[in-house]
Amino acid sequence: MNLHQIGEFGLIEHLHSRLQTRRGVRLGIGDDAAILDALRAPIVTCDALIENVHFRRDWTTPRALGRKAMSVNVSDIAAMGANPVAAFVALAISENDDLNWIEELYGGMEEVAARWNFTIAGGDTVRAPVTMISVTMIGELAGEPILRSGAQIGDEILVTGTLGDAAAGLALLQNPDVQLEKSARDFLLHRHHEPTPRLEEMHAALKVKCADGTRALHAALDLSDGSGGDGAHIAKSSNVSLEIFPAQLPISNQCRAAAETLKTDARDWALRGGEDYELLLCVAPEKTDEVCDAIRGTGTRATRIGRCVAREESAAILVDENNKRAAVRGAFEHF
Repeated sequence: MNLHQIGEFGLIEHLHSRLQTRRGVRLGIGDDAAILDALRAPIVTCDALIENVHFRRDWTTPRALGRKAMSVNVSDIAAMGANPVAAFVALAISENDDLNWIEELYGGMEEVAARWNFTIAGGDTVRAPVTMISVTMIGELAGEPILRSGAQIGDEILVTGTLGDAAAGLALLQNPDVQLEKSARDFLLHRHHEPTPRLEEMHAALKVKCADGTRALHAALDLSDGSGGDGAHIAKSSNVSLEIFPAQLPISNQCRAAAETLKTDARDWALRGGEDYELLLCVAPEKTDEVCDAIRGTGTRATRIGRCVAREESAAILVDENNKRAAVRGAFEHF
């Protein structure tokens, strides 16, 4: 069955019956607007995925695409130190699309909603020549937000997980004839298609306090455009520069193997590749080890990759083993 047969309102009712209402949402899909219970400090983010720009249907399954569309928004909420409450999905799609494809897409979204205890509470559906999935997510802060502008001179820079995997996965999709061990290929493709929002890791880091009772975590963001490119955003917002030590970048063996096969530098993927959705954290230096231990308690590694210094001409600076310094090249931009 396709959308032309079921119709817009039939689709809405069909999806409504498959989505659960969770905490913080009094009324979800089914009226002119959703009703959320009063939030102490609401926080809002929005992210869109466009067919043939952010994804290709022949490269991914609809369920994986649904999980990614939700996860990248949860990642933004996590980076601010909040919890997700409700998501609203604007879906642009062809009238000839198969209903099963859409069911799988929303099935993936609902998996993420169940994992992080929020509700897909509404949205919109429109006809379009290519698919667009735009998610607006509302979260709630438990305390003061973590901003990009909070980094301080002397802060240590940490990242969660490993970097460059998503870019390596994209490179494999773009070069399908490249020979790589199946387990490595599968790992990198999974990292590209299905990022893991680091919500638990963020909340673990937020629990670490300095001697004066203030939070050890001063600034954060999620890495959608590479550690170097995104790190520059924190540097500019905080009026500092970030010294990044490329030799300390956490890069998986699978990523290194792909880089060697494709004759490129895995560190470039880690610095500029994007879509890893790991956290970059600026932490009080005396609490670095404690924050790393707290994050490790969630099952995720945290690695020190640099430090914040007084503002220089370049926002993000690479410092190699011989203390040679070079500005980080810019990250991907749409325009």
